[in-house]
Amino acid sequence: MTSRSPILRALALSLALLVTPAPAAAADEGGFEDGLAAWDLDAARAALPTIPRGPERQAREGILAVYEADYARAESLLTAALASGGLGESSAAAEEARHYLALARGSQRALGEAHTVTSPDGQVVVAFADRKDMLLAPYLFATMARARAVLGAELGVTPDHPVRFEILDDPAKLALVTPLTLDNIYATGTIGITKYRRIVMVSPRVLLMGYPWLDTAVHEYVHYLITLRTRNLAPVWLQEGLAKLLEARWRSPTTPPLDAASRRLLAEALGRGDLVTLAEMSPSIAMLPTQERAALAYAEVETMLSFLRDQRGEAGLTMILDRVRAGESAEDALASAWGADFASFMASWTDHVRRLSAGAAKSRAALKERRFRDGDDPAADASLLGDVFSHLGGGRARQHARLGVLLTLRGHPRAAAIEYERARRADPQARSDPKLARRLGEIYLQLDDPERALPLLEIAAADDPEQANVAAAEGRARLRVGDREGARDALARALRINPFIPSLHCDLAEVSDDEPETTRERALCRE
Repeated sequence: MTSRSPILRALALSLALLVTPAPAAAADEGGFEDGLAAWDLDAARAALPTIPRGPERQAREGILAVYEADYARAESLLTAALASGGLGESSAAAEEARHYLALARGSQRALGEAHTVTSPDGQVVVAFADRKDMLLAPYLFATMARARAVLGAELGVTPDHPVRFEILDDPAKLALVTPLTLDNIYATGTIGITKYRRIVMVSPRVLLMGYPWLDTAVHEYVHYLITLRTRNLAPVWLQEGLAKLLEARWRSPTTPPLDAASRRLLAEALGRGDLVTLAEMSPSIAMLPTQERAALAYAEVETMLSFLRDQRGEAGLTMILDRVRAGESAEDALASAWGADFASFMASWTDHVRRLSAGAAKSRAALKERRFRDGDDPAADASLLGDVFSHLGGGRARQHARLGVLLTLRGHPRAAAIEYERARRADPQARSDPKLARRLGEIYLQLDDPERALPLLEIAAADDPEQANVAAAEGRARLRVGDREGARDALARALRINPFIPSLHCDLAEVSDDEPETTRERALCRE
C-alpha cells in the first residue's frame, strides 16, 4: 500500500493513556503501584506480601488479576474487599477498587464465552468474543511476528511475555472495558485501545467496509512497546505520534506519505489558527469531540515526529524515549533531541507543515465517516447504497450511470456495462471518475473480461487504495491477466482491510506458494 485513505488511515484511533483513578497509597510505599504502572506484573506481585493482609491486599490482588486478564478472579477479590468495609466507603482505595471491579465485570460481559488462541511461537494470545472472528488469527499472528522483529530493533524493547489481544464484536463494548463513553466511541470512530497490559480491538467484520485492522494492531503494539520502554511515562501526544509513524513499519521500511485528507485538515487548521494543542490531546485523542479533530490531532503528532526523525535521524527518537524514561518531560526531551528549545522546534515544524499542506485545502479529499455494520453480511456491497453518482451533476453522464446502477441491481450486467460506457463517453470528466471506473471494472470482471476490467480498477484503487472490495477485484483481475505478483500485492491490501470477503480467499489460495496456507485459503473460499 502506497498511500492512506482518509478515514481508515487517519482515524485508526487508539487509546493508550486514559484517566484511571489515582492509586491509593499502600503500605509498600509504591512498590506495587510502580510495578503495575510500568506493566511489570512480576514486580507488582512480588510487592504484595509487603502489604498487610486484609482488604487492601485483597483489593490489590484483584487489580493485578485485571492486568493478568483473570477477570472472574478479579471480580471475586474486589467484591470481597469492598464488601468487607475495610477500604472505607469514599476513600481513594475504595474508588480504585470500584473502578477495577467495573472493568472486571465489563470485560467478562464484552468477551462472553471467549474463544482463545495462542500463536505458534507463543508470543501472542488472542481472545475472540465471537467465533466468526477467529478467521483473523493466522493473519494477526504473521503480522505480529514481523512487527516483533522490526519494532523490537526500532524501539529497543521486546516483551518478555505473551502480548494479549481481545477482539470484540461490537464497538459499543469498548465502553465496558475502558473509561470511554459511547459518545466518545461513536464521535471519534474509536476501534482500538491499549491499556491494562492488553490490546483491545473491534473486529473489521462489524464495520461496513472493514478498516486497516492489521496496521491498527501494530499501531496498538507500538503503544504497548512504548509503555514498556518508558515505564508508562510517555504522554499521549508522544505515544500517538510514534504509533502513527511506525504502524506500517511491519510491511514497509518507509512511512507512507500523509494522505490528502490529513494534509487538507492541517492546511485548514493552520489557516484559521486552530490546531489541536498537545494539552487537548490528553487524556486521550479518543475523547476529542469529532472524528475531524481526532484526525487532525493524529496528523499533527505524526508529522511532528516524522519531521524530527527526518532532521535528526533515528537517534533523535531514541533520545526522547531514553530521557522520558529517566523522568524528563517529553517536551524537554524533544527539545534536547532537536538541539534548541521546544518553541523553536514547533516553529520549524509549523513552517514544514505549511509547505507540506500547501494547496491541500482546495483538495476534494474529505474524511469519510466510519460506519459500523448494521446486519450480518460482511460481504455486502455498500457501493450501491444511495445515489452514488450525484457528484456527476445533472447531465447525461449521471443519467446513464444511474441507469447502470438500476440494471446492476436487477441482474443485467451486460446492459449495465453499456450504460456505464455511455456515461463515460458523455462527459470527459466522467471518463476518469473513480466511482464509475470501479462499477464498470467490477462488471467486466464479472463478465470474465479482466483485460478491460484492470485499467478501470486501477483508477478506482488509486483514488481509494484502502477500499477492500476494489483491492480484491483488482487482485482477481491481475491474477486473470497473469500478473501474479501484482495480484499478491492487491489481495494483501484487501486482506489488511476486510478479510471477510469470501471470494478473496479463493484468489489467495491461487497465488499462494505455501501448501498449508493454500489449504487454509481453499477452506475459506466461497464464491
